[in-house]
Amino acid sequence: MNRSPHRSVPTVAERGVEPVARVPLIERARETLRYALQPIVNIHTGGVYGFEALLRGAAELGFDDIDALFVRAAQLGLTRDLDRHLRALAVAQFARLPNAARYRLFFNLDPRLLTQDRPEETRALLASQGLAADALCFELSERADLAATPEMAGLVADYRRHRFQIAIDDFGTGYAGLRLLYEHPPDLLKIDRFFISGIADDHKKRLFVANTVQLAHVMGISVIAEGVETERELLACKEAGCDLVQGYLIARPQLAIEALRSGYQRIAEINDQDRRETQGDRALIEACLQQIAPLHEADGVKAMFEAFRQDQGHHVVPVLDQADRPLGLILEADIREFIYSIYGRDLILNRAYARSLRDFVRSCPVVDIHDSAERLVEAYSANVNPAGLLVTLDGRYLGFISAMSLLQLIEQKNLAAARDQNPLTKLPGNNPIHEYVSRALEEEASTRCLVYLDFDNFKAFNDHYGFRRGDRAILMFAELLRKHLPIGGPWFVGHIGGDDFFVGICDLSRGAVVERLGALLETFRCDVQSLYDPQDRERGYIRAHDRYGQERDMPLMRCSAALLEVHPGHGCGGVEDLARIIAEMKHQAKADAAGLVLRRLPPCVDGVGASPAGRGEGVERPSEQRPDRRAEQ
Repeated sequence: MNRSPHRSVPTVAERGVEPVARVPLIERARETLRYALQPIVNIHTGGVYGFEALLRGAAELGFDDIDALFVRAAQLGLTRDLDRHLRALAVAQFARLPNAARYRLFFNLDPRLLTQDRPEETRALLASQGLAADALCFELSERADLAATPEMAGLVADYRRHRFQIAIDDFGTGYAGLRLLYEHPPDLLKIDRFFISGIADDHKKRLFVANTVQLAHVMGISVIAEGVETERELLACKEAGCDLVQGYLIARPQLAIEALRSGYQRIAEINDQDRRETQGDRALIEACLQQIAPLHEADGVKAMFEAFRQDQGHHVVPVLDQADRPLGLILEADIREFIYSIYGRDLILNRAYARSLRDFVRSCPVVDIHDSAERLVEAYSANVNPAGLLVTLDGRYLGFISAMSLLQLIEQKNLAAARDQNPLTKLPGNNPIHEYVSRALEEEASTRCLVYLDFDNFKAFNDHYGFRRGDRAILMFAELLRKHLPIGGPWFVGHIGGDDFFVGICDLSRGAVVERLGALLETFRCDVQSLYDPQDRERGYIRAHDRYGQERDMPLMRCSAALLEVHPGHGCGGVEDLARIIAEMKHQAKADAAGLVLRRLPPCVDGVGASPAGRGEGVERPSEQRPDRRAEQ
């Protein structure tokens, strides 16, 4: 939206003057209004995708805000004239950028003008500045009830026919957002600042953004996170899958063109320094990437025939716009009738026939080189019989992945995942658990809870009933973990091996974690009794050998949990030191009535914190205390 910077501006009533004096509004607007440009960049690299035009100068005209300016223009019957001037002003400012044609201008469309707009006028305006129509992206704000406009479908179709891009702005805070998304799918979706502010510490916001991104990606829509102001917000938006980002963290809106850059290295540096970052699937994707020489839309049809003649190993040719952004593919199968027809080639090359490359371009899903393999599958599956995927870096064409190569990529991904899974429960195994714990210990911003879960009296049960029934107990617990601690979001669930499990939780209150764990342990204690023979279940024990080989009465099985709360700047060493702390807590958990103990690793103070031996804050037994009490072991 055309928003002013946050600052205190006296109201009209306070100034005691009318917004418009004797000088006509349009003349004063030409003298006063200016556009600042704010970059929209790739969330992984900081490379500029485009710039949003943000209007400045309404206060100098005597208006409290920009909306008041438009309301007054509507009252005077000047809305159309004002909009013409603003479009020309924004396009002229954008055209001053070096290599402006390689970017996109995001311009907010006044909803009051939807039924009056003439796209051909804007196209001519762009051409006068040497810009193509697809250099402009109209932002339609969800704050206006666009779904109630009967002509909306025809208007959007008209914009697309003229090759303008469409973005839905302020998504999630306005009228009928999902209906608007369904009825008028845009090219881009901008998630409102409300959901971005504090997203790193708000699980519900992370969930909303992640689900919105997933829905948009399935529909082939790229997502922009608006108003990102902190590094943690950036990383949370990247983790949620956002493609592009805009906000004060990158740059404030700039009136001076020379203050704008083609790339913002700080974003790449933040990603490089993110200790939670994993390698992802980029290496797998690069291995499957085919470097097919592309054509540009300005190339003639003759170049299309020549491309297939020179490269007979491929059956597709990517087509790009003048900014090297993918437009789609030309398939050899689609032009075969012209190639093999007696007069087909001559006919298509005839100027009177007036065919261009765009007439032969078929749409193709576009993904970023930083996307996950799962995102590639989503993009491929959302389209009808695509030939493959076009891969980009900072929005520019990088290569092509065929359908066969995508299948091979997924196979390699599945094999790698299988190596890191426990073969019985299919939960993440030791390698992912070790990586998670290492990142948790290095994390500088978030509080995490690390939970070690271990069955009590499992060996006696397994020896007495056999390993098949022992496996049933392990699988039962794994299913309860999935039910009580939904994998994803703040929860990480892993299987160390045998009857040992691990759970990691990020940015969730200790009370919520304890409540979930308590319910899990109690459910397992009750459910696992179904695996005992009736007489043993009625007795409450089995006669078996303990771990020292002595025969005695062994209680029925349950699970105990050692919960360690790790704060930023803790005094614990590495993973090995942490293992010693948890081993000590595990013995204490087995002796606890409810099977659950807690310990908190406090932040270091002048280099002093919890030692590897466990000095620091003591162990808590929730079963023995009120929820708001702490006690030393």
